[in-house]
Amino acid sequence: MPKRDIIVVGASTGGIASLQELVSALPADLPAAMLIVLHLGANAPGMLPEILGRAGPLPAQVPEDKAAIEAGRIYVAPPDRHLLVERGRVRVVRGPKENRHRPAIDPLFRSAAWAYGPRVIGVVLSGELDDGTAGLWAIKTCGGIAVVQDPHGAISQGMPRNALAHTEIDHCVPLVEIAPLLVRLADEEVDGAVRAPETLKSEVDFASMKGDIRDMDALGTLSPYTCPTCRGALWELTDADLLRYRCHTGHAFSAESLVAEQSTAVEDALYSALRVVEEKATALRRIDETMPATAHQVTQHRITDLDATAKILRGLLAGDRS
Repeated sequence: MPKRDIIVVGASTGGIASLQELVSALPADLPAAMLIVLHLGANAPGMLPEILGRAGPLPAQVPEDKAAIEAGRIYVAPPDRHLLVERGRVRVVRGPKENRHRPAIDPLFRSAAWAYGPRVIGVVLSGELDDGTAGLWAIKTCGGIAVVQDPHGAISQGMPRNALAHTEIDHCVPLVEIAPLLVRLADEEVDGAVRAPETLKSEVDFASMKGDIRDMDALGTLSPYTCPTCRGALWELTDADLLRYRCHTGHAFSAESLVAEQSTAVEDALYSALRVVEEKATALRRIDETMPATAHQVTQHRITDLDATAKILRGLLAGDRS
């Protein structure tokens, strides 16, 4: 009878210290594979496998695409790539960002749930916002176990708190207790498979660039919003009481990450407007130097209006609410 031999872990802000402490307490003969996503910038040096390999007895590596999954090993998502799970192997793919991140936690958790069902243990550690929450919901839906670091001891409490708010968590424990808990859970036998919803497979496909616009209506309902990344239409999805959005090219957002990305889009738009307004005022000043005196007053009014608009835009960008 199979055991819980697939452990997926997600972390963000404060995650390196949390991961070091976690892997340092794991035994060399852990009867499970551990797959880790830490939010990284696209140009990050990718030193996490080396850091984790020094911290504990288990070998850690960035796997090659389609590498076999082996117990007693740690597989780490590289910068700018999603780490996914298929039966017996990992996938390393440059799919669309989810929750503003690549690698993202939810695609790993979701793919593991689809491939291994009750054999999966999902762990959410320190981090901001809510990546990992929808993935834990998928793991629970497929019969797996959900573990969350006690937010009171996390450097960043957002991810653990959101997971607790939206998903039925099996274990919420301090970081120091997670490793022995995983050892115990990994030794448990699982009885039978749970039928996973087909919509879960559709979302897994989007992470590996195999999604199809024809799948969208089965996932949710068309919303009035547009994707802040590609400007395509967004469909609204609900997992239990968790509100999420996805476009047909694959970008996906929780409600919180969508608002955060929209804030970035607003800032970009304001800077673009400021550039155009100031360039126009500068162009009018140059024109004014060559115009006859009779037209001078009209041009000056236009320049004054543009300068006033630029001042308002700069205030907005500086956070001036006065």
